[in-house]
Amino acid sequence: MKKVHRHVPDVPQGIADRGAEIVERHFQAYGVKRAMDLPEEGKVHLLREMRNYFATELPDPHEVDAPRSTLGRWWDRVRRFFDGD
Repeated sequence: MKKVHRHVPDVPQGIADRGAEIVERHFQAYGVKRAMDLPEEGKVHLLREMRNYFATELPDPHEVDAPRSTLGRWWDRVRRFFDGD
């Protein structure tokens, strides 16, 4: 699976394939070929299902020990402070 952003960990191919199957299933249910063509209700259902799927399949990004720069760790602490974590 192609990396979306350098700070986002790679997604294993099997997990990505099952995610693509979820998207295809929603497209077929609404008879569309692009996400832009989904009705608002379909977009909401797709978003919820994708979030639930990847939340169960992928580890929490805060649990993954990735080498971070001092500036990156500082920004993480600032973000957590304002998010209330």
